[in-house]
Amino acid sequence: METSRQSSAASLYREGLPFVVEMARQADLVDVAKLRSASYGKHIPSLGSALQKPEDCDYELGCEVIVARSKFDGTLLGTLRTHTNAFKPLPLQMSLRLPERFANARMVEATRLCVKGSPNASLVRSALFKALFQYCEAQNVDWMMAAGRRPVDRIYDALLFSDVVESGKFYPMAHAGGVLHRVMSLAPSEARVTWKASEHPLYRFVIETRHDDVDLSAMTSLHFPWTYPKVDTESDSSLAPLSDFTPISRFGDLTTVDIDLSTPLHHRFNA
Repeated sequence: METSRQSSAASLYREGLPFVVEMARQADLVDVAKLRSASYGKHIPSLGSALQKPEDCDYELGCEVIVARSKFDGTLLGTLRTHTNAFKPLPLQMSLRLPERFANARMVEATRLCVKGSPNASLVRSALFKALFQYCEAQNVDWMMAAGRRPVDRIYDALLFSDVVESGKFYPMAHAGGVLHRVMSLAPSEARVTWKASEHPLYRFVIETRHDDVDLSAMTSLHFPWTYPKVDTESDSSLAPLSDFTPISRFGDLTTVDIDLSTPLHHRFNA
């Protein structure tokens, strides 16, 4: 598959963007927090206040923060954060137990999607999603996951995400201030097929166009066996408990992190 993608790279359309999309540096996180606070504060004031500073997840190994910055003045135009289940359950699993088909699958959840209002807002959002898609393919992910409140869930509908449980049902999300969200999923491999078959506009933008301004070269590779940690299954409730996982920082020299892959990660990290 990788050889096929590389061999077709020369035939891709090339397109420049008025901004760059890349992995956030630690110094970017203050601006990221300001944008999140302003964006979420419009709809959920209490959550907006809580997001005035970077979150612990912004520093965790297994998570990445992606940013879009203007080429003109360096202004932060948009951001999203990825969570993998390499070391601990996804944030949405704190609030909803996923169906069995997601067991032992490599998953990435997109959270904290924020785009600054501007004439390029739609383009920024599309580029952030392209970065998410490329990140998931690079990490050999089985499922892209997202939880969207009204009317954000329509964005994922338009991207051909599907509800993971009951169609159109909303669930309170602990990591989003208890606001009701639809929980949705899309397999990267499925996206390639369905977007092409439906002549989806993202197919050309994401798959057939080369954007050198979307640069994920600084991402942390997670090419090792993931632990797929499970939430507490003893409870009769469909709601999943919070994890007591102690994070490893993704900033710094990862070669100094001692990870014994012969031992299940959930035993090593109390996930």
